[in-house]
Amino acid sequence: MAGSAGGSGKSGAIGEINVVPLVDIMLVLVIILMVSAEFTKYRTVSVQLPKINAAAVKQEPVKVTLTLKPDGSLYWDNKQVEDIATLQERLTAEKSARPEMAVIMRAEGDTSYKQVLQILDKVKLAGIAKVGLAVEEAAAPRRR
Repeated sequence: MAGSAGGSGKSGAIGEINVVPLVDIMLVLVIILMVSAEFTKYRTVSVQLPKINAAAVKQEPVKVTLTLKPDGSLYWDNKQVEDIATLQERLTAEKSARPEMAVIMRAEGDTSYKQVLQILDKVKLAGIAKVGLAVEEAAAPRRR
């Protein structure tokens, strides 16, 4: 009795850990995981996909740049074209070889509209529907 001061003889610390609540929580989490895994299964519908040839794959359209200078000289991708009749033949041949062909028309600022329209007319006669006009952005005016 000398060491005990009115207590029942037990110290304030718990001697063992009760793991039953921990096991209960873990089992509930495993059950939730199993149920949710069933909902996340990837379900597919069977479909017969079409077969294609490698030749049927679309290729990027060929872009030809036609440059017209104010003096009337015409360039096909930086190579000079002799005259408009030669241009018509080349455009027709290129269009038959590559049906998805596109033309980009570049004309300097001093070039007459008449010359540009003649070239665009030849492009249209060759059956080329994809035509673009190249432009440059004007420099932004300086603020004072």
